[in-house]
Amino acid sequence: MRSLSNFLRRDAGDSGAAPVHCRLARPEEIHGAMRLILASAGQPAEDGQVHDFLSFARERNIEVNDAWVAEQSGRMAWALLPILSAGRTMLLLVPPTRPTGAGESAAGMLVDAVCAHYTGRNVQLAQVLLDPADNAGERLFLSHGFARMAELIYLHGPVRRAAAAPPLPGSLSWISYSTGTHDLFASAIAASYQDSLDCPGLNGVRSIDDIIAGHKASGEFDPQWWMLLCERDGSGIDVPLGVLLLSRLPRSDTAELVYLGLVPRARGRGLGDALMRQAFANISQMPLQRLSLAVDAGNAPALKLYYRFGLARLGSKIAMMRKIAQ
Repeated sequence: MRSLSNFLRRDAGDSGAAPVHCRLARPEEIHGAMRLILASAGQPAEDGQVHDFLSFARERNIEVNDAWVAEQSGRMAWALLPILSAGRTMLLLVPPTRPTGAGESAAGMLVDAVCAHYTGRNVQLAQVLLDPADNAGERLFLSHGFARMAELIYLHGPVRRAAAAPPLPGSLSWISYSTGTHDLFASAIAASYQDSLDCPGLNGVRSIDDIIAGHKASGEFDPQWWMLLCERDGSGIDVPLGVLLLSRLPRSDTAELVYLGLVPRARGRGLGDALMRQAFANISQMPLQRLSLAVDAGNAPALKLYYRFGLARLGSKIAMMRKIAQ
């Protein structure tokens, strides 16, 4: 097994091609790497766009010094930025244009080198988001151990001011998140995944603790914005029916619907509407203007629910995943 360091040498696959070096970007290369990663319409990003992203990265605690480059014949052939997240995941930011020929080999080597580098470093999953029309990108990542998880549709809509919380029958109530209710939330979230149409390929891939850690890291976590809709049974025990997780996106006027789900026995009872009405009631108490979320394109019931509450489509991405550790 080859040892891993911050400078990795790989053969380009063609005996006549120059060797490819996959390594961490040097400080003086960060700007050029980001121009490549942030490119659009086949053109590198402008300096102003890079500076804007670097400011955004500082605000979101994104470590741009983690950028990697594939160097071939003294030039930067490709680059990517791994963004480490809670819940033992990393998101790879990659250039939108796929190289061809030896450059394509360099891109694949860089993906493999970064995934190998983070193996055993408390990272379990690597993820990448691609434009739906990026067939070349999808082929590249499929050929390097990634699987297509879903097409994610991004929705947003205005907050309904002074929205009223839904009236609940006497047997139903809301429970907020706390250390004391953590296990109840964990079991409810896990139960809501059963026969779910929301990214079913992820079921069983991650532990529930990693899932909750990832949800907490999505935006600004406030336990009062995490709620369970529960029903009291004949023994006086509150049994979860639905999960509603909200957060505030930092330095914005937008709330994110991090997760909404119903356990199997609660589906078909109109409780999704109750969860959405409660979401708008919560957000209307804050100086926020918009609600945003991402949903699996194959989850038709969820899409109907969100459209019914006035959310509109912004765009979509193909989510791909590679498991890099147990």
